[in-house]
Amino acid sequence: MSSRLTIQELIQKDYDRKVKTFLSLPLEGKDIMVGDSMIAYLNLSKYLFQDWINQGIAGDTTNGVLNRLDAVMRLKPKRIVLSIGSNDLVLTNNTYEMTMKNMQTIIQTLKHDAQVYVCLITPVNPIMKEANQGYIAGRTNEAIQTLNDGIKHTFQERVIDVYTPLVDHHGLLDEKYSKDGIHLNDEGYKQFVKSIRYALNITT
Repeated sequence: MSSRLTIQELIQKDYDRKVKTFLSLPLEGKDIMVGDSMIAYLNLSKYLFQDWINQGIAGDTTNGVLNRLDAVMRLKPKRIVLSIGSNDLVLTNNTYEMTMKNMQTIIQTLKHDAQVYVCLITPVNPIMKEANQGYIAGRTNEAIQTLNDGIKHTFQERVIDVYTPLVDHHGLLDEKYSKDGIHLNDEGYKQFVKSIRYALNITT
């Protein structure tokens, strides 16, 4: 069995467990953040989003979010923050067009009952000393920027720019904001959350 298959199996096991948990939540009316590891590893209470629900799953893709929209909608949130798309570049066979179509379907489905905001995809830094090449895999900042251009063009006022505050003058994820070249450290999440709070006009 290859290590890639082993990682995929672990991701799937974690995915199934979390979706089951999301479907059992009795709460209604709380705002929700949905996405991949960028959301899954975000400590909402630490960054003053304690009244929100975290429905992030590490390794998730737009395909995965499409398949678990029921777990989001049943809670009847007023606001939803979506951060997804990076893993489509390395964990699916999706083309750019397929990923964008999935995102459009997700937002069209959710926006009937909630305000939906879409985060730009955060950059990567494959050359920093601590870079985890296994996590970064084949994704590039060029491909990320292409998706971000599509997100900005398609969703416009719904977009949250979490990309710009995190990128350095070389166009890479700034080392001071990351622990492994792709995931954010505490300082990175401070910037990430600051962008979300600004877009949602949260001042407290």
